[in-house]
Order: sequence, then C-alpha cells, then structure tokens
Amino acid sequence: MFFRSGHLAFVDFLFILLLAFMSMFILALLLINPVPKKSEIERKAEYLITLEWDDKSHDDIDIWVEDPVNNILSFRNRAAGLMHLDKDDLGRINDIIYLPDGTRQEIELNREVVTFRGWIKGEYIVNVHMYTKRTDGDAPVKITMLRINPYKVLWEENILLEHHGQERTIRRFTLNQKGDITKTSTIEKLFINTTRRRLEFEPREPTDRQRNLNLDSGGRLIEPRGAP
Repeated sequence: MFFRSGHLAFVDFLFILLLAFMSMFILALLLINPVPKKSEIERKAEYLITLEWDDKSHDDIDIWVEDPVNNILSFRNRAAGLMHLDKDDLGRINDIIYLPDGTRQEIELNREVVTFRGWIKGEYIVNVHMYTKRTDGDAPVKITMLRINPYKVLWEENILLEHHGQERTIRRFTLNQKGDITKTSTIEKLFINTTRRRLEFEPREPTDRQRNLNLDSGGRLIEPRGAP
C-alpha cells in the first residue's frame, strides 16, 4: 500500500516537472520570436504626398506644402508642424554615391516624399517649383496623395513644368476633424516671388558626393572628378 502511494506521488512529480519544462520551452519560443509589431509607417504616418519626375533627369524640382495654421514645408524647412520632408532631391546630381572602394554607384530615383504624422482641420496647399532647369524640354511631374490608415489613393495629378523658376499650385484640399477631404480646388497661391518668368536662384551648397561630380554648363554629368 505504501509502495503504491509512493509510486503515484513519483508519477505526479514527473508530470508536474514535465509541465514546468514545457511552460519554460513555450516561454523561450515567445521570447525568441516575439509577436511582430504593426508596421512603423502605420504608427507614424497618416498621409503621404509624393512628388516624382523622370529618374534620369538633372532637373531640381521641389515640393512645398502649407498647412491650415500657415506652417510652410519646403527644402528650407523640412519639419513644419505635423509635416516632414524626407529628402531634398536635387535630381540626378545626388543620385550618385561612391562606395569605400571607390566604386561609383548610381541610384536612379527622383522623388520627394512629405509625411503627415497627423492633421489639423482646415485647408492645405500643395505647390511644386522648378528650382533649376537643367534638362531640355518639358518636365513631366506626378504628385500623389495617399491616406495610410486605411490605405487609399486620395488624388493624383500629372503636370508639365516648362522652365526654370516655374511654380504651380497643384491642389488645395480641406480636411475635416475625421481626416476626410471635404473640398478641393486649384486656385493658385504662390509661395515664391515669381515677378519674372525666369528666376535666378542662389545655388545650393553641394554635398561631398556632389563635389566629386563634373558637370557641364547645363548641369549634365561628364565624369566623376578624380576618376582614373
């Protein structure tokens, strides 16, 4: 009788020990493979406005956005209110990078992206500006506005910029308290003094990688400086 009771107690002990090991094993798996977080873009962005033009173009085109409380976002002020400009894209000039071994790599992408971390009720104005015209002919430009949560293309515009210094109002839109667009127009409002058709702007300070480029008078790439 005593032997049987001791045997059952030993079996119970082994069973409890097995459960403990299984619990620790499952906990270890959860720590090694944590539950994936929601996309960072879902938490940090409500809207995106993208400006895109020919990836091979040397033209320098900028996006400008004004919010309802008169914060103006541009390459000169890349963080304005709840808006942020990811990069001041100068065209093909800053698409070339040099690797540590001296190899030149070109990433053909001409795009500027404005991120909205949130929104204010009221009217927003989106303009584009041809800061420097280096490529012959008109420049096709596409501007798109996306809502991230839930994902939706709100509007898209395709235009042509014809000359140096040209500025155009692409879209004026009004957001309500829920973040829905309630009104749009294309009534012009310019952010840059355009009293002359062709403006002259102060050249932007080149970066280190841009100093390694050799451009002709039209801004076209000849060859990297110091190339063998």
